[in-house]
Amino acid sequence: MHVDIEGATRIARLAAEFDWTWAVDDLEPFCAQAGWELVELDQTGASIRTGLRVGRPESIMFGRQHRMDWISIFVSDVADDATPMTVVRPLLVEGFTNLDVAFTALLGTATSAEPGPEATIRWDLPKAVITLNLGFSAIHLHLTSPGYQAWVDEPEPEYEDED
Repeated sequence: MHVDIEGATRIARLAAEFDWTWAVDDLEPFCAQAGWELVELDQTGASIRTGLRVGRPESIMFGRQHRMDWISIFVSDVADDATPMTVVRPLLVEGFTNLDVAFTALLGTATSAEPGPEATIRWDLPKAVITLNLGFSAIHLHLTSPGYQAWVDEPEPEYEDED
């Protein structure tokens, strides 16, 4: 189980410094700076080949109406179903911890962190929200539009029961 800490940190630095508008037009210049290959682009998103040193050097972008909402990137190998979780889990947790240390050194103290089996660490920056997610089979790096993240973070409206 390999975690590309150097590659993930490089992407986080690029994302933090990139002059995002979060229009789809940002995708090609960001991919060029990152050394990524845009494989397919359509109305709802894109498939990207990242070149990170992981088993699936892949990324997806989701957006609509010429806007990008988020980009999700594998920054670790993806565990196969045949490998026991007792083997996979400690390796993922160690990689996640190492990424947390590297990202904190780069981006400062995280804005929020949620511990647990699917831990999340998030940095809300002026141009991008950068999130690390520990999954059950892989670690993802998410780059999210601050506007989209604010919309996701809005509390659900409370409805009173009408009896």
